[in-house]
Amino acid sequence: MTAKPGDAPADQAMTYARQLTIHAAPGKVFRAIATLEGLRRWWTTIVTGSADPGGKLHFGFAGLDEQITMRVEEARALSAVTWSCVAHTRDDEWTGSTVQFRLASRGPQDCDLDFRHIGIDQELVTEAGSIS
Repeated sequence: MTAKPGDAPADQAMTYARQLTIHAAPGKVFRAIATLEGLRRWWTTIVTGSADPGGKLHFGFAGLDEQITMRVEEARALSAVTWSCVAHTRDDEWTGSTVQFRLASRGPQDCDLDFRHIGIDQELVTEAGSIS
């Protein structure tokens, strides 16, 4: 049986989760997580591919021989972005996991972000400091 993104044995898979309020317009936050230019401003400047649903995003990191490829599963304006990791060149530690961003408006200049990285190795979650 082939594993689907996010699938992993229960004793090895965990979820890293963070919830925060961002003091910025929901549209600005959505563009930061759902466009190539937005992603280049906060994660890594080396981002190529397509941020449209069904597209693939390729993340590289200056000075590192490491690349991550994410398939865009969902990009719902102002509310949700979901990626499935299809490849991670550093020991496959993210391969098969799912990354979710959920936004909720709190007004014209504030929004809540619920971030989840589902299906990553328990050791990585523990190192990041959040187990849920």
